[in-house]
Amino acid sequence: MSDKISSNLDSLETTVRTAPPESYRSYCIQNCEAEYDATLQAYRETDLTDGTERAWSLESCRTGAWFARNRTSGKIKILSSSCKLRWCPMCSATRRWFLTQQVSDWLSTAEQPKFLTLTIAHSNKPLNEQLQFLYDSFRKYRKLNLLKRYVRGGVWFFQIHQAKSDDLWHPHLHCVIDSPWIDKYELSAAWEMVTKTSKIINIKEVKDAESMSEYVARYAARPSILTNLSHWSRIELISSLHGRRLVGTWGNARSISLRPSKPPDAADWENVGWYHQVVYNLDTDEKARTIWECYKTDTPCPVGFNLLDKEPTPWQLELITPKTVEESYQQLLDFM
Repeated sequence: MSDKISSNLDSLETTVRTAPPESYRSYCIQNCEAEYDATLQAYRETDLTDGTERAWSLESCRTGAWFARNRTSGKIKILSSSCKLRWCPMCSATRRWFLTQQVSDWLSTAEQPKFLTLTIAHSNKPLNEQLQFLYDSFRKYRKLNLLKRYVRGGVWFFQIHQAKSDDLWHPHLHCVIDSPWIDKYELSAAWEMVTKTSKIINIKEVKDAESMSEYVARYAARPSILTNLSHWSRIELISSLHGRRLVGTWGNARSISLRPSKPPDAADWENVGWYHQVVYNLDTDEKARTIWECYKTDTPCPVGFNLLDKEPTPWQLELITPKTVEESYQQLLDFM
Protein backbone atom coordinates (compact mmCIF):
# COMPACT_ATOMS: atom_id res chain seq x y z
CA MET A 1 0.00 0.00 0.00
CA SER A 2 1.44 3.39 -0.97
CA ASP A 3 2.35 6.07 1.57
CA LYS A 4 -0.35 8.32 0.08
CA ILE A 5 -3.08 5.76 0.63
CA SER A 6 -1.81 4.92 4.10
CA SER A 7 -1.86 8.57 5.15
CA ASN A 8 -5.41 8.97 3.85
CA LEU A 9 -6.50 5.97 5.84
CA ASP A 10 -4.84 7.23 8.98
CA SER A 11 -6.64 10.56 8.67
CA LEU A 12 -9.99 8.76 8.51
CA GLU A 13 -9.37 6.69 11.61
CA THR A 14 -11.06 8.99 14.12
CA THR A 15 -14.24 9.54 12.10
CA VAL A 16 -14.64 6.04 10.74
CA ARG A 17 -14.62 4.49 14.19
CA THR A 18 -18.21 5.69 14.77
CA ALA A 19 -19.31 6.40 11.20
CA PRO A 20 -17.92 3.95 8.64
CA PRO A 21 -18.25 4.86 4.96
CA GLU A 22 -21.71 4.03 3.67
CA SER A 23 -20.31 2.44 0.51
CA TYR A 24 -17.25 0.24 0.21
CA ARG A 25 -16.99 1.11 -3.47
CA SER A 26 -16.97 4.87 -2.83
CA TYR A 27 -14.30 4.38 -0.20
CA CYS A 28 -12.08 2.54 -2.70
CA ILE A 29 -12.61 5.14 -5.42
CA GLN A 30 -11.73 8.12 -3.24
CA ASN A 31 -8.05 7.16 -3.41
CA CYS A 32 -8.01 7.15 -7.23
CA GLU A 33 -10.95 9.33 -8.22
CA ALA A 34 -9.32 11.25 -11.08
CA GLU A 35 -7.85 8.10 -12.65
CA TYR A 36 -11.17 6.30 -12.23
CA ASP A 37 -13.07 9.10 -14.01
CA ALA A 38 -10.55 9.12 -16.88
CA THR A 39 -10.83 5.35 -17.23
CA LEU A 40 -14.63 5.35 -17.16
CA GLN A 41 -14.81 8.06 -19.81
CA ALA A 42 -12.40 6.15 -22.05
CA TYR A 43 -14.25 2.84 -21.63
CA ARG A 44 -17.55 4.48 -22.51
CA GLU A 45 -16.00 5.69 -25.75
CA THR A 46 -14.38 2.36 -26.69
CA ASP A 47 -17.57 0.44 -25.84
CA LEU A 48 -19.34 2.32 -28.62
CA THR A 49 -16.85 1.16 -31.23
CA ASP A 50 -16.06 -2.42 -30.21
CA GLY A 51 -19.40 -3.45 -28.70
CA THR A 52 -18.02 -4.29 -25.25
CA GLU A 53 -19.49 -3.39 -21.86
CA ARG A 54 -16.34 -2.49 -19.98
CA ALA A 55 -17.78 0.77 -18.67
CA TRP A 56 -20.63 -1.15 -17.06
CA SER A 57 -18.16 -3.63 -15.54
CA LEU A 58 -16.06 -0.78 -14.15
CA GLU A 59 -19.11 0.87 -12.62
CA SER A 60 -19.99 -2.46 -10.96
CA CYS A 61 -16.54 -3.01 -9.46
CA ARG A 62 -16.59 -3.32 -5.66
CA THR A 63 -20.36 -2.87 -5.48
CA GLY A 64 -20.59 -6.27 -3.81
CA ALA A 65 -18.75 -6.29 -0.47
CA TRP A 66 -19.21 -8.29 2.70
CA PHE A 67 -17.63 -9.03 6.05
CA ALA A 68 -16.15 -12.51 6.33
CA ARG A 69 -15.16 -14.37 9.48
CA ASN A 70 -12.36 -16.89 9.61
CA ARG A 71 -13.75 -20.08 11.09
CA THR A 72 -10.47 -20.87 12.84
CA SER A 73 -9.19 -17.54 14.17
CA GLY A 74 -12.48 -15.64 14.31
CA LYS A 75 -10.79 -12.62 12.65
CA ILE A 76 -12.88 -10.42 10.33
CA LYS A 77 -11.95 -9.31 6.81
CA ILE A 78 -13.82 -7.52 4.05
CA LEU A 79 -14.20 -9.37 0.76
CA SER A 80 -15.26 -7.74 -2.47
CA SER A 81 -16.20 -8.60 -6.03
CA SER A 82 -14.07 -7.02 -8.75
CA CYS A 83 -14.27 -6.21 -12.46
CA LYS A 84 -10.68 -7.37 -13.21
CA LEU A 85 -10.43 -4.83 -16.03
CA ARG A 86 -6.90 -3.92 -17.07
CA TRP A 87 -7.34 -0.20 -16.56
CA CYS A 88 -9.48 -0.27 -13.43
CA PRO A 89 -7.36 1.64 -10.88
CA MET A 90 -8.79 -0.40 -7.98
CA CYS A 91 -8.03 -3.77 -9.59
CA SER A 92 -4.65 -2.46 -10.77
CA ALA A 93 -3.72 -1.73 -7.16
CA THR A 94 -4.53 -5.32 -6.20
CA ARG A 95 -2.52 -6.72 -9.12
CA ARG A 96 0.38 -4.46 -8.23
CA TRP A 97 0.49 -5.80 -4.69
CA PHE A 98 0.39 -9.39 -5.95
CA LEU A 99 3.09 -8.92 -8.60
CA THR A 100 5.34 -7.10 -6.13
CA GLN A 101 5.33 -10.17 -3.91
CA GLN A 102 5.94 -12.52 -6.84
CA VAL A 103 8.86 -10.56 -8.30
CA SER A 104 10.37 -9.98 -4.87
CA ASP A 105 10.32 -13.71 -4.12
CA TRP A 106 12.03 -14.46 -7.45
CA LEU A 107 14.67 -11.74 -7.02
CA SER A 108 15.60 -13.25 -3.66
CA THR A 109 16.66 -16.40 -5.55
CA ALA A 110 18.31 -14.71 -8.55
CA GLU A 111 22.10 -15.05 -8.48
CA GLN A 112 23.01 -11.84 -10.33
CA PRO A 113 19.95 -9.61 -10.92
CA LYS A 114 20.21 -6.87 -13.53
CA PHE A 115 17.78 -4.29 -14.94
CA LEU A 116 17.62 -4.05 -18.73
CA THR A 117 15.70 -1.41 -20.72
CA LEU A 118 14.96 -1.69 -24.44
CA THR A 119 13.60 1.21 -26.48
CA ILE A 120 12.70 1.82 -30.10
CA ALA A 121 13.13 5.00 -32.14
CA HIS A 122 10.39 7.62 -31.89
CA SER A 123 7.93 7.31 -34.71
CA ASN A 124 4.71 8.88 -35.94
CA LYS A 125 3.39 5.49 -37.02
CA PRO A 126 0.11 4.30 -35.47
CA LEU A 127 0.66 3.08 -31.94
CA ASN A 128 -0.58 -0.40 -32.76
CA GLU A 129 2.16 -0.80 -35.38
CA GLN A 130 4.81 0.42 -32.97
CA LEU A 131 3.70 -2.06 -30.33
CA GLN A 132 3.77 -4.97 -32.76
CA PHE A 133 7.26 -3.98 -33.88
CA LEU A 134 8.50 -3.71 -30.29
CA TYR A 135 7.07 -7.07 -29.25
CA ASP A 136 8.33 -8.84 -32.40
CA SER A 137 11.80 -7.35 -31.94
CA PHE A 138 11.94 -8.46 -28.31
CA ARG A 139 10.94 -11.99 -29.27
CA LYS A 140 13.79 -12.16 -31.80
CA TYR A 141 16.23 -10.55 -29.34
CA ARG A 142 15.67 -13.20 -26.70
CA LYS A 143 16.47 -15.92 -29.25
CA LEU A 144 19.96 -14.53 -29.96
CA ASN A 145 22.90 -16.60 -28.74
CA LEU A 146 24.14 -13.63 -26.70
CA LEU A 147 21.00 -13.63 -24.57
CA LYS A 148 20.74 -17.40 -24.39
CA ARG A 149 24.37 -17.69 -23.28
CA TYR A 150 24.22 -15.17 -20.43
CA VAL A 151 20.64 -14.69 -19.29
CA ARG A 152 19.30 -17.44 -17.03
CA GLY A 153 15.82 -15.94 -16.96
CA GLY A 154 13.86 -12.78 -16.43
CA VAL A 155 10.64 -10.82 -16.05
CA TRP A 156 9.70 -8.33 -18.75
CA PHE A 157 7.05 -5.63 -18.52
CA PHE A 158 5.72 -2.93 -20.79
CA GLN A 159 5.74 0.80 -20.13
CA ILE A 160 4.70 3.75 -22.27
CA HIS A 161 4.50 7.51 -22.12
CA GLN A 162 3.77 10.29 -24.56
CA ALA A 163 6.35 12.99 -25.22
CA LYS A 164 5.06 16.46 -24.35
CA SER A 165 7.20 18.10 -27.02
CA ASP A 166 5.72 16.33 -30.05
CA ASP A 167 2.96 14.02 -28.67
CA LEU A 168 4.77 10.98 -30.05
CA TRP A 169 4.42 7.72 -28.15
CA HIS A 170 7.44 6.22 -26.42
CA PRO A 171 6.79 2.50 -25.83
CA HIS A 172 9.57 0.47 -24.24
CA LEU A 173 10.26 -2.73 -22.36
CA HIS A 174 11.94 -3.18 -19.01
CA CYS A 175 13.39 -6.53 -17.97
CA VAL A 176 14.64 -7.76 -14.63
CA ILE A 177 17.10 -10.48 -15.59
CA ASP A 178 19.31 -13.00 -13.81
CA SER A 179 22.65 -12.68 -15.58
CA PRO A 180 26.38 -12.17 -15.04
CA TRP A 181 28.05 -9.06 -16.42
CA ILE A 182 27.33 -8.49 -20.12
CA ASP A 183 29.05 -5.88 -22.23
CA LYS A 184 26.54 -3.06 -22.77
CA TYR A 185 27.87 -2.38 -26.26
CA GLU A 186 27.31 -6.00 -27.29
CA LEU A 187 23.73 -5.80 -26.05
CA SER A 188 23.26 -2.50 -27.90
CA ALA A 189 24.69 -3.87 -31.16
CA ALA A 190 22.46 -6.93 -30.90
CA TRP A 191 19.35 -4.78 -30.35
CA GLU A 192 20.25 -2.60 -33.35
CA MET A 193 20.74 -5.71 -35.48
CA VAL A 194 17.22 -6.85 -34.58
CA THR A 195 15.40 -3.50 -34.83
CA LYS A 196 17.49 -1.95 -37.64
CA THR A 197 16.52 1.44 -36.17
CA SER A 198 17.53 1.59 -32.51
CA LYS A 199 20.61 0.81 -30.46
CA ILE A 200 19.49 2.55 -27.28
CA ILE A 201 19.53 0.14 -24.36
CA ASN A 202 20.47 0.43 -20.72
CA ILE A 203 21.54 -2.17 -18.20
CA LYS A 204 22.47 -1.82 -14.55
CA GLU A 205 22.81 -3.92 -11.44
CA VAL A 206 19.80 -4.33 -9.17
CA LYS A 207 20.92 -3.07 -5.77
CA ASP A 208 17.56 -2.81 -4.01
CA ALA A 209 15.37 -5.83 -4.74
CA GLU A 210 12.36 -4.45 -2.85
CA SER A 211 12.32 -1.12 -4.71
CA MET A 212 12.84 -2.89 -8.02
CA SER A 213 9.95 -5.26 -7.34
CA GLU A 214 7.64 -2.33 -6.58
CA TYR A 215 8.75 -0.51 -9.73
CA VAL A 216 8.21 -3.56 -11.94
CA ALA A 217 4.80 -4.29 -10.43
CA ARG A 218 3.60 -0.70 -10.77
CA TYR A 219 3.96 -0.65 -14.54
CA ALA A 220 3.13 -4.31 -15.07
CA ALA A 221 -0.23 -3.62 -13.45
CA ARG A 222 -0.74 -0.25 -15.16
CA PRO A 223 1.70 0.75 -17.94
CA SER A 224 0.64 4.40 -18.07
CA ILE A 225 -1.29 7.00 -16.10
CA LEU A 226 -4.39 7.96 -18.07
CA THR A 227 -4.81 11.34 -16.39
CA ASN A 228 -1.50 12.37 -17.98
CA LEU A 229 -2.98 11.84 -21.46
CA SER A 230 -5.56 13.59 -23.58
CA HIS A 231 -8.94 11.96 -24.11
CA TRP A 232 -8.14 10.68 -27.60
CA SER A 233 -4.70 9.47 -26.55
CA ARG A 234 -6.39 7.40 -23.84
CA ILE A 235 -8.68 5.87 -26.43
CA GLU A 236 -5.77 5.00 -28.73
CA LEU A 237 -3.75 3.51 -25.89
CA ILE A 238 -6.56 1.36 -24.49
CA SER A 239 -7.54 0.13 -27.94
CA SER A 240 -3.96 -0.64 -29.01
CA LEU A 241 -3.15 -2.57 -25.84
CA HIS A 242 -6.38 -4.55 -25.81
CA GLY A 243 -5.51 -8.25 -25.82
CA ARG A 244 -1.76 -7.69 -25.50
CA ARG A 245 0.30 -9.02 -22.64
CA LEU A 246 1.90 -6.39 -20.42
CA VAL A 247 4.18 -8.69 -18.44
CA GLY A 248 5.81 -12.04 -19.03
CA THR A 249 8.57 -14.36 -17.83
CA TRP A 250 11.16 -16.68 -19.29
CA GLY A 251 13.87 -19.06 -18.11
CA ASN A 252 14.22 -19.51 -14.36
CA ALA A 253 11.60 -16.79 -13.76
CA ARG A 254 8.82 -18.97 -15.13
CA SER A 255 8.17 -20.02 -11.54
CA ILE A 256 6.50 -16.64 -11.04
CA SER A 257 2.71 -16.71 -11.08
CA LEU A 258 1.30 -13.73 -12.98
CA ARG A 259 -2.34 -14.39 -12.09
CA PRO A 260 -3.66 -14.46 -8.53
CA SER A 261 -5.24 -17.77 -7.62
CA LYS A 262 -7.88 -18.52 -5.03
CA PRO A 263 -6.36 -18.07 -1.54
CA PRO A 264 -5.48 -21.44 0.01
CA ASP A 265 -7.66 -20.64 3.03
CA ALA A 266 -10.67 -19.52 0.98
CA ALA A 267 -12.92 -22.22 2.42
CA ASP A 268 -12.12 -21.01 5.95
CA TRP A 269 -13.93 -17.69 5.48
CA GLU A 270 -17.68 -17.37 5.93
CA ASN A 271 -19.91 -14.45 5.00
CA VAL A 272 -21.33 -12.92 8.19
CA GLY A 273 -22.98 -9.84 6.70
CA TRP A 274 -23.17 -7.75 3.57
CA TYR A 275 -21.34 -4.46 3.97
CA HIS A 276 -24.50 -2.36 3.86
CA GLN A 277 -26.23 -4.64 6.34
CA VAL A 278 -23.51 -4.07 8.89
CA VAL A 279 -23.20 -0.32 8.29
CA TYR A 280 -26.96 0.39 8.27
CA ASN A 281 -27.56 -1.58 11.47
CA LEU A 282 -24.67 -0.31 13.62
CA ASP A 283 -26.93 1.80 15.83
CA THR A 284 -29.63 -0.82 16.34
CA ASP A 285 -28.08 -4.26 16.17
CA GLU A 286 -25.54 -5.73 18.59
CA LYS A 287 -24.30 -8.23 15.99
CA ALA A 288 -23.54 -5.46 13.49
CA ARG A 289 -21.65 -3.46 16.13
CA THR A 290 -19.66 -6.53 17.18
CA ILE A 291 -18.70 -7.41 13.61
CA TRP A 292 -17.56 -3.86 12.93
CA GLU A 293 -15.61 -3.49 16.17
CA CYS A 294 -13.92 -6.87 15.75
CA TYR A 295 -12.92 -5.84 12.26
CA LYS A 296 -11.61 -2.45 13.39
CA THR A 297 -9.68 -3.84 16.36
CA ASP A 298 -8.53 -7.03 14.61
CA THR A 299 -9.96 -9.17 17.38
CA PRO A 300 -11.84 -12.50 17.06
CA CYS A 301 -15.56 -12.31 16.43
CA PRO A 302 -17.66 -14.81 18.43
CA VAL A 303 -19.45 -17.61 16.61
CA GLY A 304 -23.06 -16.83 15.77
CA PHE A 305 -22.67 -13.10 15.09
CA ASN A 306 -24.16 -13.25 11.63
CA LEU A 307 -26.50 -10.84 9.86
CA LEU A 308 -27.42 -13.04 6.91
CA ASP A 309 -30.70 -14.01 8.58
CA LYS A 310 -31.82 -10.38 8.24
CA GLU A 311 -34.09 -9.52 5.32
CA PRO A 312 -31.95 -7.69 2.71
CA THR A 313 -33.21 -4.54 1.06
CA PRO A 314 -34.25 -4.69 -2.65
CA TRP A 315 -31.07 -2.80 -3.49
CA GLN A 316 -28.98 -5.43 -1.70
CA LEU A 317 -30.81 -8.23 -3.50
CA GLU A 318 -29.51 -6.85 -6.79
CA LEU A 319 -25.96 -7.39 -5.53
CA ILE A 320 -26.49 -10.90 -4.18
CA THR A 321 -26.17 -12.78 -7.48
CA PRO A 322 -24.69 -16.23 -8.18
CA LYS A 323 -21.72 -14.57 -9.84
CA THR A 324 -21.05 -12.45 -6.77
CA VAL A 325 -21.14 -15.44 -4.48
CA GLU A 326 -18.87 -17.51 -6.73
CA GLU A 327 -16.29 -14.72 -6.77
CA SER A 328 -16.50 -13.99 -3.07
CA TYR A 329 -12.95 -15.19 -2.41
CA GLN A 330 -11.40 -13.84 -5.55
CA GLN A 331 -10.19 -10.73 -3.78
CA LEU A 332 -9.25 -10.68 -0.11
CA LEU A 333 -8.99 -6.96 0.53
CA ASP A 334 -8.07 -5.13 3.69
CA PHE A 335 -10.35 -2.17 4.37
CA MET A 336 -8.45 0.56 6.27
